[in-house]
Amino acid sequence: MNLSKNEKLVLWGLVAYPDLNDMELADKLEMKYSTLCTVRKRLQDGDYYRTVRIPVLQKLGAEMMGVIYTVFNPAISVQERARITTKAIEISEELFYSVGETHKGFSLSLASAYSDLSAINETRIETFAKAGLLDQKHPTEVLFPFPMTAIPRFFDFAPLLAKALDIQDRGIPVTGFDSEVGMIELSNVEKRVMLALVEKPDMSEKDLAADLGMSRYTFSRARKTLESDGLLIKKRIPNLMKLGFKVMTISHLMFNLKKPFDANLLSKGILQNPGTILLAAKKFECISVSVYMEYEDYREEHTRDLQYLRENNYLIDVPNTAKYMIPSMVVMKDMVFGPMVRKILGL
Repeated sequence: MNLSKNEKLVLWGLVAYPDLNDMELADKLEMKYSTLCTVRKRLQDGDYYRTVRIPVLQKLGAEMMGVIYTVFNPAISVQERARITTKAIEISEELFYSVGETHKGFSLSLASAYSDLSAINETRIETFAKAGLLDQKHPTEVLFPFPMTAIPRFFDFAPLLAKALDIQDRGIPVTGFDSEVGMIELSNVEKRVMLALVEKPDMSEKDLAADLGMSRYTFSRARKTLESDGLLIKKRIPNLMKLGFKVMTISHLMFNLKKPFDANLLSKGILQNPGTILLAAKKFECISVSVYMEYEDYREEHTRDLQYLRENNYLIDVPNTAKYMIPSMVVMKDMVFGPMVRKILGL
């Protein structure tokens, strides 16, 4: 990882505090404003990170998050599999993240109803079966209804970067994902502004307003309303390949019926390792997605968690963990929320 000390600190700061402007971030990092601006531009030009705005659709009627992971026929390459699935499956509005590698893959979706995810899964199975992609097992589907789910991490990369970049003696903010379901009514202007912010997160407010044919004041007022209502989360996603990360894992855990998931696990750091970027848990089931610089980092953290969970009788079986080599991964859909925003807002 060929980054200077300042570049590492600024990259971490951009990821950890995405809502701060340059002046505020320079103050937070105790760095000269001019230095931060220079380093930030260098990181941006070097493609070390990108900005996304995540819509909190559960406050607009979305009822659940779905996770599907699959074991594939290894005789068919991941590139060919991506070609087949992109036409039939990845076009689904609900699906916002999808990756594949050699003989496995997983995807994440947000949906207004179970029937939406069920239709996607049926299409998925039919497509896989017709193309000979499945390796004896159906895809595994895990549903997380928001009122019954805790999502303490949702694409949070600050703890991961703090460890990898050796950022010490600083607080590490983690936002998670709100599980509160609601039905907030938006004006037509607010709907259009929300979609524009989600689809073009790097475009300036001035240019977005011009694109929509409205004044900057009108756009800014709608954006502030959306943010105050908790309908948008700004995130910065680091370029994992560029930074040298090699392993991504997805783990599916089933908890003991007599000892279900509880907040004590999180307070002890179990299931929330520095590498954990996504964690969704309901009473008897949990999915976590983690990223590691080296395979040995995964083994160390996975062994520690597994030992604690077994010794304290939390598990009914060994967790199902799939390991992905990041340099070999094919990303079919990468934090694409626009189609689902259009669908749920009726745009």
